[in-house]
Amino acid sequence: MLRGDLNNITVGAMSNVQDRTVVHAARTSPTGLTAATLIGKYVTIEPGCVLRSVRVQDMCVVGARSVLLEGSMMEEGSVLAPGSVLPPARRVPAGEMWGGNPARFIRALSKDEKAAIKEVAESVAAVAYGAWADELPHGTAWREVEAWRAKRIAAGELTWGNLRAARYFTRREAEEAARLEQAR
Repeated sequence: MLRGDLNNITVGAMSNVQDRTVVHAARTSPTGLTAATLIGKYVTIEPGCVLRSVRVQDMCVVGARSVLLEGSMMEEGSVLAPGSVLPPARRVPAGEMWGGNPARFIRALSKDEKAAIKEVAESVAAVAYGAWADELPHGTAWREVEAWRAKRIAAGELTWGNLRAARYFTRREAEEAARLEQAR
């Protein structure tokens, strides 16, 4: 869920925000930095995270159930381990993995791990595009139904009717019949 009611939220291309994650922004920030939430390109935010007025630069991974508090920042190519809490105004330097509560330096990332960050974001995007392609386009299904109905009406197979009005008049007739029955 992205809650942009108090300030802006920007999500870059090929980034993904997964299930049960809440991304929101405060009205103002006590750190003096912008209170808007900025998420860069090729960022993977795993399920169950909370991000509030943070800056996540390009090609980062936020582990599942992590919490990033106001003014915190992840530099390009960094990873936050699952279940971590990044305190306000804390910065995860580029190319490092941090984790824990509060989050601390764990180790530097290898070249292969840094390359895998972009690959993960692209693979999640490919799955999302595949699921999207299976869906019907929004707002066009009714056109086919209306064309089918118009053909049937023109051929005399169907008549146009207002079902809501028909139900209303049927109910009124039944109520009137019941009232007359009681009056006898």
